[in-house]
Amino acid sequence: MPYAYLEMQNSAQRYAERMKSGMAGWALTWSRYSVRWRARRRGASLIGLALMCLHALCLTGCGLHFAGGPADNPLPQEIKTILLDSAVNNTTVTGIETELTNDIRAEFALDNRLTPVRSGGDAVLRTTIASYTETDSTFRADGKELTRIGTLNVNCVLSRNDNNTPLWKKEMSASNNYNVTDTITDTLTNRRMAISRMIRDIAPRIPRSMFNNF
Repeated sequence: MPYAYLEMQNSAQRYAERMKSGMAGWALTWSRYSVRWRARRRGASLIGLALMCLHALCLTGCGLHFAGGPADNPLPQEIKTILLDSAVNNTTVTGIETELTNDIRAEFALDNRLTPVRSGGDAVLRTTIASYTETDSTFRADGKELTRIGTLNVNCVLSRNDNNTPLWKKEMSASNNYNVTDTITDTLTNRRMAISRMIRDIAPRIPRSMFNNF
């Protein structure tokens, strides 16, 4: 076998090894091997695509699907619109009912399973901030409070608007800690920020629980 041909073959083999380890590009100087490599890459791509399709078919066969579409609405078919009442605040912390109301309405605006309306509606969601409680969490070396844990409890009821028949109800709660400082103003500010975090925790859970608990 001519020396030039052996040298070309050895060079192509070395280049192929570098390709497999990710050290070279796609092109090869030896055209026969280059065609063989590209065919192998196309075969791997087709196999990967086939595996992805098989995986999707398996998920469909198991009854799994993406949530959030109209088909995921477990309510009666005639319930298509929802009135989101302003939240009722039974605590002494003022203003948190407005924040909760706005966050709930924002969550339902992003969901396409029920259409929010300003009046009427096939169903109405009533939300009540039932209580807000606090417990001591940690203390400093001198015995003064360092942090507190606040807990917000919210009751939700979804009813038909024509006959007030309950369709779903849920009690939800969220907790968060905040720092206690030497000034009352700063401590109250920290508490208010902690309550806002609790509201942001509860609001998205309401539509998720409503559609998943039926």
